[in-house]
Amino acid sequence: MPDDISATVNEAVSETASIWQALGSSIPVEKILAAVLVLALCLLARRYLLMAFDRILRRMPRVAPELHSILRTVMRFLLLFLAVMIALNIIGVPISSFLAVFSVMGLALSLAVQGVLKNFAGGLIILASKPFTLGDYIESETVAGTVEEISLLYTRLTTPDGRAVYMPNDTLYSSRMINYTYSGTRRMELSIGVSYDNTPEQVRAAALEAVASLEGILSEPAPAVHLDSYGDSAIQYLIHAWVPATDYATLRFALNERIYDAFRRHGVEITYPHLNVHL
Repeated sequence: MPDDISATVNEAVSETASIWQALGSSIPVEKILAAVLVLALCLLARRYLLMAFDRILRRMPRVAPELHSILRTVMRFLLLFLAVMIALNIIGVPISSFLAVFSVMGLALSLAVQGVLKNFAGGLIILASKPFTLGDYIESETVAGTVEEISLLYTRLTTPDGRAVYMPNDTLYSSRMINYTYSGTRRMELSIGVSYDNTPEQVRAAALEAVASLEGILSEPAPAVHLDSYGDSAIQYLIHAWVPATDYATLRFALNERIYDAFRRHGVEITYPHLNVHL
C-alpha cells in the first residue's frame, strides 16, 4: 500500500512538472496580468469573508474561543487555496493535476498519523460539545481529576494527590466520563452504622444537628437522614446533604467530624462488627 501511494505521488508530481515546463514559454502576458488581478480581488474578498465568518462565530456562544481560532485558520487557508486555484485556472494550468497531488499526499499523510488525527478530531469534538470546561472535576474509566488544560491533542488533569495526567482526547471523548461539577452542586452521601439501642429519631436529630452546624451546606434541597438497612451488628443510616461542587471534599471531611461530635453529645453509638459468644 505505501509503495502504491508513493508511485502515484511521483507520477502526479512528474505530470505537474511537465505541464509547468510546457506552459512556461507559452503563457500570454495578458493572462498573467488577468490572473494577478483576479488573485488580488480574491484576496480582498477573502478578507471580508473572514470578517463575516468571525461575526457568525461570535453569535454562537457555545463555540469555545479555542475552536473559534481553529475554524478561522482553516477557513483562511481554504479561501487562500481557492483563490490560487482560480488564478492558475485563468492562465491555463490544469487544476486537476494539482488536486491529484494534494489528494494523494493528504491520503498518505492521514495514514501516517492516524493516531494524531483521532486525537485532533477528539479535541474538536470536546471543544465544540463542551462536556467539561476548565476547572471541572471529571472521572474517566482510568483516572479522575480537575481539568487544567484542553488542547487539540490531549486534556491535562490534576489528580487530588497532585499528579498531572495527560489524557489523549480520542480516549477521553470515546469512553464513559462523569462530570461531577457540571451542575454546580453535588450531593454528599455518608453511610454510618449505628447501634440497635439507638432509635431512628435520636440518630436523625443528631445527624441533622451536625449538618446544620456546618457552613457551606445548602438548605435546598434540604438535608435528609434515611434508615438504609439492618446489618448483623448495626443499623445503616444514609445522610444526604447538597453542597457546592467545588467544596465537596472539604465539606465531606468536615461533616464526618461534626457527626462524630454530635453523636457523642446525643449518646448515639457508632458500632463496629463484633460477635457475641454466649456460654
